[in-house]
Amino acid sequence: MSAPLRIPEDVVFEVLGEDTVLLQLESGDYFTLNGSATRAWQLIEEHGDLDRVREAMLAEYEVAEAELSADLDRLVGELVGRGLLARSSG
Repeated sequence: MSAPLRIPEDVVFEVLGEDTVLLQLESGDYFTLNGSATRAWQLIEEHGDLDRVREAMLAEYEVAEAELSADLDRLVGELVGRGLLARSSG
């Protein structure tokens, strides 16, 4: 089981159509998510649990579980690395 995920207080976001723009207020860095990554972001915000995000996306998208898992792990890793997402300690 992975550590719970949360959106840091210094990160704001705006959904624009199918995309989402994330802004890290402290650094001024911004990042844009495409449609499926936007859906992952919404589910992370809602659930904070990567396993639940994966389950929901498998139900919504026609994609192999291994491919989705790899994509989610890559997305979360990049967002955590940029300070746009954080792993809770419990």
